Amino acid sequence: MSRIRFIINPAGRGGAGFEAWERFKSAWVWDIDPDDVVITERTGHAREISSESAGYDIIAAVGGDGTVGEIISGIIDGDVRSRLAVIPAGTGNDMARNIGIVSLADAVRALREGTTRTVDLLRIDCQVDGSPAHRYAFLAMGAGFSPIPMVRPWMKRILGPTGAYYLGSLLQIVVYTAPRMVVRIDGKEYAGRQWMVIAANAEKVGGGSMCIAPDARIDDGEMNVTIVPALSKARIVGLLPRLATGSHVTEQRITYLPAQSVEIESDPPAILDIDGDLFGTTPASIALCPDALRVMTPSL
Repeated sequence: MSRIRFIINPAGRGGAGFEAWERFKSAWVWDIDPDDVVITERTGHAREISSESAGYDIIAAVGGDGTVGEIISGIIDGDVRSRLAVIPAGTGNDMARNIGIVSLADAVRALREGTTRTVDLLRIDCQVDGSPAHRYAFLAMGAGFSPIPMVRPWMKRILGPTGAYYLGSLLQIVVYTAPRMVVRIDGKEYAGRQWMVIAANAEKVGGGSMCIAPDARIDDGEMNVTIVPALSKARIVGLLPRLATGSHVTEQRITYLPAQSVEIESDPPAILDIDGDLFGTTPASIALCPDALRVMTPSL
């Protein structure tokens, strides 16, 4: 039997972490050592715990995408060789969804009899309060426009992840001004006012409802980059419904291409949205890390 460390975020989605944990224990057939269960107490705690979890075969995240993201960074930075498992307890649960876990039953099956899959990650080096910092993305990184500053917890509770994203986007469009950016993709330069730049490792986010990077795969050895230039706000609003199918990338002035590395400079500095969390600003560099993480997926 593999040794598993369970990291529980009690704060996600109004206490859903504890609820998911209780349901998981009811479905789990083996005893769980209390010493193998840790409850996070603050932002960044899951990252600290996972980075100090050498000796565990599997680290299981009980929480949403934010918790999973912290644990991923802890595993990589701590050189912990554990596999990652996910027990979804967030609003969108996009990381879980991308490894085939859409329900508690899937999570239990992945831990009981699942298979190990190796996936890529994106490493983002950026600036936080004037100092160099880095973080890993499983899904995507966006530089520039982000709805996150406008999204409130009540939006997710009432509208769900997709509705909250669209409402936050509309509100942010009203006040946002596209900065001047220099974007280098595998050495080729794109300069000018850019609405946003997205480096994606996965095809869909927003609870699986938004196709931000058509045909992107988490294990294909490349990232998919989108550059959205400074279009009119009316045209940007018109692009939002096309996120559902991914057809926004066919807009004439939008650049969409595969890449291994991206560098972004902007004036003024642009905020970074990394897997749905704001973290740092430009200048930023994004590097593909192939086969960087082992994850537990349900057996077919």
